[in-house]
Amino acid sequence: MINLWKCAGICVVVTLVLASSQGITLAQDGKVIEGTLLNVDANTRVITLQAGDKEMKFTYTEQTELVGPQKDGQPVTVRQGSRMRVYYKESEQSNIATKIEVTEV
Repeated sequence: MINLWKCAGICVVVTLVLASSQGITLAQDGKVIEGTLLNVDANTRVITLQAGDKEMKFTYTEQTELVGPQKDGQPVTVRQGSRMRVYYKESEQSNIATKIEVTEV
């Protein structure tokens, strides 16, 4: 019975170590950029961000997390000129936003 508990404990530890190492790998794959919103194309689900002298486009999906300030418990309307931080992954064809954090409206 003791050997069964030891084996189960070792399995749990190994699983946790593997899960945490996978999380670190995924976090290292992502990139972050801050800038000013230039445009949102809802039809193609693309936002355009000005970051310094660089203009970048990002595709967003239903899975993209949107975080921002609230006013009276309601999300503030994001518009051109809003400052934001975009967490994204690069793919062959586009930059895919995984999280959009509005920092200033």
